[in-house]
Amino acid sequence: MIIESFLEDFGVEDDEIFSFESGHDAIEFIKENSADIVFTDINMPKMDGYEFAKLVFEIQPSVLSSFFAISGDESPESYMNMKKVGVQRFLKKPINNAHFRHFVLPEILKRRK
Repeated sequence: MIIESFLEDFGVEDDEIFSFESGHDAIEFIKENSADIVFTDINMPKMDGYEFAKLVFEIQPSVLSSFFAISGDESPESYMNMKKVGVQRFLKKPINNAHFRHFVLPEILKRRK
């Protein structure tokens, strides 16, 4: 909900924002539609962020630079495991509006050109 609110503040329309109950649902959506920017929590039920990221990059490698892993876990192991599957961008919880704007707004603007 916070991410959706920030995106709306940046001018992203409601019909351009998709949220899913599970990583599996998000994967099915990406297979059928693709995605411009992806946000995932590292800790999710049924499919963790590592598995989710790996599957997204297999389906749509072009989203690599606009894939954001979100977590309150700042352990080196957590970051290393995400980097092993290809994640390059991280946002820590609680999500800071200024930090979010700094990293995400340029990705939104790239896609609007």
